[in-house]
Amino acid sequence: MNRRRRRFIGIFGLIALFLVWGFLALAAAYFVLDSPSWMVRMAFYAIAGAGWLPFAMPIVSFMSRR
Repeated sequence: MNRRRRRFIGIFGLIALFLVWGFLALAAAYFVLDSPSWMVRMAFYAIAGAGWLPFAMPIVSFMSRR
């Protein structure tokens, strides 16, 4: 598979990942952000904000392979 095709497939993979992650974070926020504790909310924002990175790294690695 050439590099151009891998990038094309990877872009759609990343878009799908962002959409799924966003909807899951939105659904989880409905329950978590109701908590009165600011520490729980900050932990949620940190996990939701950076949690998609380990899932995106294999896709980006696939896209940049020669």
